[in-house]
Amino acid sequence: MLLENFYKYTITAQKEGEICSLIEINKEHAVFHGHFPEFPVVPGVCQVLMVKEIISKFLNINLQLKTAKSIKFLSVLNPKQNKIQATISYSKEEENVFKINAILYFEGQNYLKLKGEFCERK
Repeated sequence: MLLENFYKYTITAQKEGEICSLIEINKEHAVFHGHFPEFPVVPGVCQVLMVKEIISKFLNINLQLKTAKSIKFLSVLNPKQNKIQATISYSKEEENVFKINAILYFEGQNYLKLKGEFCERK
């Protein structure tokens, strides 16, 4: 996991090529003491890594970002929001390469849209 106790998640739905997850961010985590303590923000790199970790665990493959086609941070994600949802679609493009599309959102507010290729990390 990215940082110990940074977040936890549960898979809320799944179908062929797509999973949905509820993510709970630990708003008391130490990262927020140094990342704008007066107005804490979930760093963009943490949002991308949460997607990577969730899909890696689901597929039981240690993935790494190979190609970022598009990564858009659409809104500031304050950890006080605490709960967000993720929808991650995936398809196998070639041996150990997956096309991933993901969105992090909650109650009509989009935070991250990601399109990229992930490959197995050896």
